Amino acid sequence: MISQSAFEIGGVVSIWVGDFVDDVQFDDYMNLSAGFEKDFGFIIDDRAVREAVVESAPKPVEELVQGFSSWKSFAPAVAEAARRVGPERATTMIVFYCVEFAPSRVRVNPNAPLKFIGAFPFS
Repeated sequence: MISQSAFEIGGVVSIWVGDFVDDVQFDDYMNLSAGFEKDFGFIIDDRAVREAVVESAPKPVEELVQGFSSWKSFAPAVAEAARRVGPERATTMIVFYCVEFAPSRVRVNPNAPLKFIGAFPFS
């Protein structure tokens, strides 16, 4: 596994979406079991800025993205990516700031509960 720092770059957010049932399940995946790290091939830097939301029911991705820091600068691109690569509805979104994740540089689990939908500029 490589370090998150291998993907660090200013002005870019990397976004994953999926369907977790609650914050406890999501926290287990992200932190306790390190499932995310195993599924996406990089070790998360605990000091790096990331934000997440877990809703009780699926929402359109264009609604799920609302409220994140600087969301207005990347929301249109995220909504378009969700339409292209799916899913268009989800309960969960995690945003890594100043990270340009490149799936080609790591081994990604195709059955991961989160799906990487892209890296987008933000301001």
